[in-house]
Amino acid sequence: MEENEKNKKCRLIIIILSATNILTLLLLGFFLFNYFQTDKKLVVTEERLYSSDSTRMELDTLLKQTAFELDQFKGRNSELDQFLREKNDSLQEFAERIEALLRQGKLTREQLQKVQDEIDMLRYYKRKYIGQIDSLNTVIVSLNNENDNLKTDITKQKRKNEDLTMDNVRLSTKVAIGAKLNAQSLFVTGIKFRSNGKEKETIRTSQIEQIKVSFTLSENYVSEKGNKEIYLKIVGPDGATIYNQLAGSGTFIYQNEESLYSSKKTIEFNQTAQNVAIYWNSGSQLIAGKYKADLYCEGFKIGQTEFELK
Repeated sequence: MEENEKNKKCRLIIIILSATNILTLLLLGFFLFNYFQTDKKLVVTEERLYSSDSTRMELDTLLKQTAFELDQFKGRNSELDQFLREKNDSLQEFAERIEALLRQGKLTREQLQKVQDEIDMLRYYKRKYIGQIDSLNTVIVSLNNENDNLKTDITKQKRKNEDLTMDNVRLSTKVAIGAKLNAQSLFVTGIKFRSNGKEKETIRTSQIEQIKVSFTLSENYVSEKGNKEIYLKIVGPDGATIYNQLAGSGTFIYQNEESLYSSKKTIEFNQTAQNVAIYWNSGSQLIAGKYKADLYCEGFKIGQTEFELK
């Protein structure tokens, strides 16, 4: 009897030890599985992060190049310097936004793509602004030359024709150079207004609240001083004039025919070069594509340009 009791106890001990060993092996397998799974996740996470060092170098190079190109135009004219400051501030906003993204260190593919998109947008506006600045500089030089030539011609005419009245001088000058106004350095952009009322330029149709058309009226001593009505015609990608009567659109006469205009502005023309900006609200979201902006005054087309919205 005692022998049977001993055998039962031995079998019970063997069963408990076997169960304990099996449980130990299962726990060990569970921990090993979790360890390798966690390590695998860390590897996957590491593989999804990308270094932003090369992108930062790309941004630094672009900013240095932009600063160098802008410096070439500084100090030539007070009006040009003011224009430079405005455009430089706009470019700096792009740079600060990109810097904020890059300060995160390593980025995911989506974050890195967003940074690249911002850099591409910075390049776009840099090329556009440099072109505008160069055009404005050319206009300023041209206006100065025209002014010098005009003054020289008038002085010579006065010396040769002392018996002529000033009206005759103006008439002869009008025949020579014409009284038609000339709009140069046209620049069209979408405008979004910040909460503080300041303007932010954008070409994205989803953000545009108004269209802003900026240009410079050339100096013209022949054209009469006083109020001038300038008509803005914006032609959409479909070739039709964009028209919204509630926003001030209407009709005007051009080449003896009635024509639609998108917006108009009355200015006080003083015969010297002056900057003008016309704002227009379409009343609805614009579509992406290429647009044309034409300007008219006193029966003449005085300027035109093309622009693209995305």
